[in-house]
Amino acid sequence: MTTLLFAFGAHAADMPPQGMSMAQVQKNFGVPVKKTKAIGKPPITRWIYPDYTVVFEYKHVVQSVKMVKEDVAPAPTANTPKDAPTTTPAANEATIKLDVQQ
Repeated sequence: MTTLLFAFGAHAADMPPQGMSMAQVQKNFGVPVKKTKAIGKPPITRWIYPDYTVVFEYKHVVQSVKMVKEDVAPAPTANTPKDAPTTTPAANEATIKLDVQQ
């Protein structure tokens, strides 16, 4: 199980902010591990880095998504519901748990 951490508004300095161009992302964050083909209309492209994925619409960032491995999160207590998040997101973040197939 992997937890996706979505940051809204202000981003951490280690992820590209919304509106940044592809050229700026590559210049400031380096070459991604993988680039997906653009799909759909408008064209959506994903650049995959080791700890996060950057989603582009046309040539600009629409979202940066940080991958958080569940095995590094604190263990839940006996009173924690089974599907409850194991970390508390910041005010500008949200978490979603899902199985990621690679």
